[in-house]
Amino acid sequence: MPHRFCAICGTVIDEFAPHFGMCLNCYLTENPLFELPNNYRFKLCIDCQNYAKKEDWIESESKDLFKIIEAALIRFLLKNYIKQDMIIFSFSFDTFVYSSRDLLTSMDVTVLGKLRDNQKISHQHTLKLNISYDLCKNCTNLRAGMYYISIIQLRVTDKSQFGVIKEALGHISIFVENLFAKNQTQYISKIEDQNLGVDLYLSTNELMNRIISHMRANFTFILNRTKKLVGRDSQKGRGLYRLKALIKFLPVKKNDLVIINKVTYLVENITKNKVVLRDENSSKHVKNFSFFFKNKISLNPIEGVD
Repeated sequence: MPHRFCAICGTVIDEFAPHFGMCLNCYLTENPLFELPNNYRFKLCIDCQNYAKKEDWIESESKDLFKIIEAALIRFLLKNYIKQDMIIFSFSFDTFVYSSRDLLTSMDVTVLGKLRDNQKISHQHTLKLNISYDLCKNCTNLRAGMYYISIIQLRVTDKSQFGVIKEALGHISIFVENLFAKNQTQYISKIEDQNLGVDLYLSTNELMNRIISHMRANFTFILNRTKKLVGRDSQKGRGLYRLKALIKFLPVKKNDLVIINKVTYLVENITKNKVVLRDENSSKHVKNFSFFFKNKISLNPIEGVD
């Protein structure tokens, strides 16, 4: 068989050479496995290490800066190549530049890609990566300390029941702390004391609903929801509403002795929305929760049955 030569460099090639009469090296030079810019910039939140190209912030799965950089490059530059699942990528870093506040602001990132089916075929590209530090929307709101979307109002019927408010706040605090550890968009912006309870200002409507569900498993109360128009979303063409949930704790609990119209009753049981009472003659009476907020009742000074 007569010799064949690479059309670019003149190297002798065989029948296994790539297309267009080129040797492997020249072919990969003319047809690299992937293409990247020579310079690239992305934003990093200085507080939470979330990252963004424009204004769409992405939650970082790692707090390690180099892992974050790899994730950003994969998402913003290599996503289409990753989807094809034909190339294995690796990264190396060099030439670090720091700001006066000791923040890493730029570096050289070398991206090496190898063809999955034949790792002898590879390509590498070094780009200058610049990092801009900013605050994501969530961290901006956290620093301001006043941002809220919804409100939960916790109320009792009498100041003597403030122990219920204290207990509920303890439950809510632990619950929200656990949520915040997993998702930093879920938080309580502030807590304000009111005459018969407190108001909780919340970062999301989702958090309001999750707190209410959590409270139902631990307390008995009636719930009233309202919403207030606070603006208009010009992009979606619809109103913006602030949601409010009023939680009024039931003023009695199981085994309490209560006086209603001068008659003493034992609170025998409390279901989802009803209270089962027994009078002094052992007669059964069933009342809706709303009854205890519309009628005057008082606890018997004798302690309830344990």
